[in-house]
Amino acid sequence: MLNQSALHSDDQSPSIAKPSQQLWTLAACPAVDHDARPEGEVSSSGRPPLSPRCVGIMAAAGGIAVANLYYNQPMLPDISRSFDVAANVIALLPMSTQIGYALGLFLFVPLGDVVDRRQLVSALLLGIIVSLVALALAPSLAWLDIASLTLGMTSAVAQVLVALAAQLSPPQRRGRVIGTLQAGILAGILLARTVSGTVSAHFGWRPMFWLAAAINLGVLVVLHRVLRRTPPAAPQPYPRVLRSLKDLWQSYPQLRTSSLIGALLFAAFSVFWSALAFRLSEPPFGYGPQVAGLFGLLGAAGATSAPLAGYLTDRRGAGFTVAVGTVVAATAFVVFMLAGSSLAMIALGVVLLDVGMQASMNGNQSTVLSLAPQATSRTNTIYMVILFVGGALGSYTGGLAWHHFGWPGTTALGLLYSCAAVFVRFVAWMPATTGVIKRA
Repeated sequence: MLNQSALHSDDQSPSIAKPSQQLWTLAACPAVDHDARPEGEVSSSGRPPLSPRCVGIMAAAGGIAVANLYYNQPMLPDISRSFDVAANVIALLPMSTQIGYALGLFLFVPLGDVVDRRQLVSALLLGIIVSLVALALAPSLAWLDIASLTLGMTSAVAQVLVALAAQLSPPQRRGRVIGTLQAGILAGILLARTVSGTVSAHFGWRPMFWLAAAINLGVLVVLHRVLRRTPPAAPQPYPRVLRSLKDLWQSYPQLRTSSLIGALLFAAFSVFWSALAFRLSEPPFGYGPQVAGLFGLLGAAGATSAPLAGYLTDRRGAGFTVAVGTVVAATAFVVFMLAGSSLAMIALGVVLLDVGMQASMNGNQSTVLSLAPQATSRTNTIYMVILFVGGALGSYTGGLAWHHFGWPGTTALGLLYSCAAVFVRFVAWMPATTGVIKRA
């Protein structure tokens, strides 16, 4: 039987919460004015919903945090030359970062149910800053890999913010709030490549990490001032929280299916982005990291498609949105295979890939967050951990494919991953069960 107490969630009824717990709120990010919000609209925890200003600040902070995972990708050729290593060796760098992110999701996001989230956010941002300084000073490739691992772990602060925003949003607005944070995070993922490619082209790869450390220091200062103390609504032993993840995984087939689809598509996504800089540095292109980074601007089209993805999910269901996303992503790799030396075709493929990724993310995460309302942060943890394990696998295998088979092998691998996601969607997908905790 699924442990009911282990799944006691952030979404606790106000009649159960202690009076002292009802007092905490956001300081510089006040809730929507009581007279302005619709009658009866409160968050699932019984508190007034977040203001749009607060949601925007949290989305920007989440995007900046996740951007740390992707600064290295356009700079991989420069870093490999600095340490005189081959592409298959330097591919361990983005893999380490994404494995670290998966570990951070597993260890730190559930911790938000146990400790003050404001303190957790500040501690993780401090860890990000220390890791970025270590990367800027790295004297060896091993040092670089270890610092990348810790950077990935601490960058999980983005999903701590997502869980906090979901907790402070009413059910009728939660999808839009999560969509806003998703758009901020996706924009951070894509624009990170543009920023790092431009900075490294003019100043080198080490100054990029110094700049990132300064940016994250600013985020730390802002969020420390914005967020008040946020004691957990239902404190419980941390080991019990982690054990409940296994119960949830076993209890919800749709959680497993959505996680697998997300992991396969993110693997395909990472295959492409880990190899793009190498492709553009070769004849007939001969471009540096700045041009590779500029492709991130095209990918930002995925972030702008978030409202459309949400509309499709609301009108046609999450399954439809996931189906569209997987097929569009697979189509992108067909375009990459046919692109040859056409930058325009590669650009078209980038737009299709990121739109497909955004659509599938919206459908998958909407499904996952509806499975067990009492444990949304933990179902989201499971989904995101599996997603980034897939991303790490894609980064590493993409480096190997590029080293041994070049661009044709890399695009074929991406197509294989995305077609596998299409297969799982149409063969294994089942309607989500919502609002009921299933018994294992």
